[in-house]
Amino acid sequence: MARPPNPRIRAKLRNLAVDYVLSHGVANLSLRPLAKALRTNARMLVYHFGSREGLMREILAGLREREDAHIRGWFKSGKGPHELPQFLRWYWQRLSAPRGRAAARLLFELYALALRDAQAYPGVLTDPLRYWQNLGQMSQTTSKVDAAEATLLLAATRGLLLDLCATEDETRVKQAMNLLARLLESRSRKKRRQHESKSANIR
Repeated sequence: MARPPNPRIRAKLRNLAVDYVLSHGVANLSLRPLAKALRTNARMLVYHFGSREGLMREILAGLREREDAHIRGWFKSGKGPHELPQFLRWYWQRLSAPRGRAAARLLFELYALALRDAQAYPGVLTDPLRYWQNLGQMSQTTSKVDAAEATLLLAATRGLLLDLCATEDETRVKQAMNLLARLLESRSRKKRRQHESKSANIR
């Protein structure tokens, strides 16, 4: 009977694999070069992850976990109001930094692969929309972020990030992001006034 994979070794390999793809991307990723970089062998990667596709799914899960931890940490911190406009500015600073930009390039590589074979990369095309809706629930907003609003925020930030990766024009793209944040602030103020007016009428 085969011995089951050691979860500690598996977790360590996954973390190392995430670091590797952040530096090298995934477009031409194969097990042997990756295994060599991780100081193991392809047989051990298959043993722990089943296949290249299984490893890719774990790498994606690791990326999501890391980013989610940073985002939740920001929302739980006591640094000022935690509404979506403030989140956008903080998130853009994170994404536009060199390491964040490497993660963004990797994300776009994964999008391209998922468009060809969505089943091999579950959640890549569908999870971001749900996540933006959840961000609305985490923020100090007076009303829920619906699917249309989440779609707009996702499309805008993803488009700006792609523009930044393609052109490296940090000044222009940051100005566009600040414009988006100001538009969101204006909408938030309007929703807050409506909420306060309804509360006053109830009293």
